[in-house]
Amino acid sequence: MKQLGFRVYLDPEVQSYIITSFYFPEHPRFTFNQFYQRLSDQGFIIYPGKLSQANTFRIGNIGRIFETDMRALVLAVRETIKEMGITLAKPSPGETELIAA
Repeated sequence: MKQLGFRVYLDPEVQSYIITSFYFPEHPRFTFNQFYQRLSDQGFIIYPGKLSQANTFRIGNIGRIFETDMRALVLAVRETIKEMGITLAKPSPGETELIAA
């Protein structure tokens, strides 16, 4: 998600192992409802971040989930933001590992 340009809500040192919160992209074309629906149409359910005043969404990573499932989700997110016409700032080289699609 970082490679796609999403920012995590909490520092890695205090993040949960079962759910990760991300800030909404600061892009005029981003709407959570459309983002949510497009991912849902592909079989992925994410959650609005109702735990704070910040505009966030959450991705659960608990249960019978495998690396291939998470890679498929990230690919779906990448395609979804592309279809929505959203371009996000990428992290600088070396800041995160590359995600093989």
